[in-house]
Amino acid sequence: MVGAGAEPVGEPRLNLQDFMRSAGLLSLSSVSNLLRAIVTTKLFALALGPSTVGILAQLLNFSSLMATIIPLGLTTGVSRMVARAGPDSRSLAPVVGTSAAVSLGSGIAAGILLAPFSAQISTALTGSSRYTLLVLLIAASFPLYNLAWVLAYVLQGLAAVKHLTAANVANAIVTVVLLIPLTLAFGLTGSILGVLIGSVTQALIFVVAVAHAYRLRGWPVRGLTLDRATAATLLRLGGIVLAGGIAMWGSVLIVRTVAVHRLGGHANGLYQVAYGLSSQYIAVFMTWMSAYVFPRVAREARSERIQLLLNSVLRANLMLMAPGLVLVTALRTPLIQLLYTHAFLAAAPLVGVQALGDYVRVVAWSFGVALFAQGYVRTHLVAMVVQSVAWVAATVLLLGPLGLMALPVGYLISFLTWPPLLFGTVRRFLSAGIDGENVALIALGLVALLATLFVPWPVGVLLAVPVPAAVVLFQRRQATA
Repeated sequence: MVGAGAEPVGEPRLNLQDFMRSAGLLSLSSVSNLLRAIVTTKLFALALGPSTVGILAQLLNFSSLMATIIPLGLTTGVSRMVARAGPDSRSLAPVVGTSAAVSLGSGIAAGILLAPFSAQISTALTGSSRYTLLVLLIAASFPLYNLAWVLAYVLQGLAAVKHLTAANVANAIVTVVLLIPLTLAFGLTGSILGVLIGSVTQALIFVVAVAHAYRLRGWPVRGLTLDRATAATLLRLGGIVLAGGIAMWGSVLIVRTVAVHRLGGHANGLYQVAYGLSSQYIAVFMTWMSAYVFPRVAREARSERIQLLLNSVLRANLMLMAPGLVLVTALRTPLIQLLYTHAFLAAAPLVGVQALGDYVRVVAWSFGVALFAQGYVRTHLVAMVVQSVAWVAATVLLLGPLGLMALPVGYLISFLTWPPLLFGTVRRFLSAGIDGENVALIALGLVALLATLFVPWPVGVLLAVPVPAAVVLFQRRQATA
């Protein structure tokens, strides 16, 4: 909450050049993940085909849902506690040690509990029990993936940008090296086997990254401790994160499962194009929001500084994400041909509508990130749940008249709930509102993105220019004021 932390000094606004450099470095991990996605998506499309890709998507969505539940929310809460502890290694020791122990224990327990129900899970996800073994392989990957995830959030809280980037890039490379031969040799089973082996390599990579970050700061790695009070605080924050994650990933799983049962595996595989592209660029956005923006917001203590910081965050996000979304929408057909095959071209209309939903998401979350960072965790949870319920409800209602298009349209409708909710609560609790220049930038970006849906792609590419150009003009005017 405002006033809870130490008083930061210096300019509260983001330095746009510094942000761009850090975002560029952080984006290397996202670019590596994107390149991994390009390779693996093409691999899956060629080796598995639309129907099997739909089954794979269901299994991976289940894995993602479990990856949200099983760590007990020890993700953003860990990052917040690490960020607010600052350079005090004695305060950090119980946070890191306790969160790592809990993540391993909960992963082991979850695997043991879910194993007897693997056949039922397979049937619920795919309509068949033939994928029981694959569900078991996914369950076996939980403990070490949990550990790796928690350690990644430790690096985020430390703002250890270089270590986080190096670990993510290394993990992306290892994943591709594993998946290609396994998928070509064993098909869908090989792909899921790659998930299990990847959990081992990812955990090792992040253990090394955190240990190196500690050594550079002169902190003893052996000083990590377990602490009941820290566990209670982590689990309290984690409960909020967990509930929100269940809501969000649960909505994904429900929407995709409804699509499988009502439209078939082929249609679900087509929507994976729009959802897969969306997941990649939103991952880029969330990476710099988590590792660069979140720790800075968490450390701020005065509402006027928070307002300046959040407006600079929104402007920086618009400069990067607005043109990115325009380019994805303008180039959606060649992107599908590059990443998938001609069999997936029917998904092109879905991509633009999904991008509209992501534009609203980016704009709203640029301010909404402050709620959890400043301690308004229940309001943060309400936003997660409202969006999730809205997506499921809108999709189910629209599936009859719109068919497959109901999924991205429902996605857009669900995120339209965020601007009034997040901007309103941030203004109420933190006295922080959007400035007039950012309102103009939001409108300009929305017009450019909407226009891209209807113009030929060469013209659509040019529509990526206006928002960054306007941001530069505003920055120059601010510098000379």
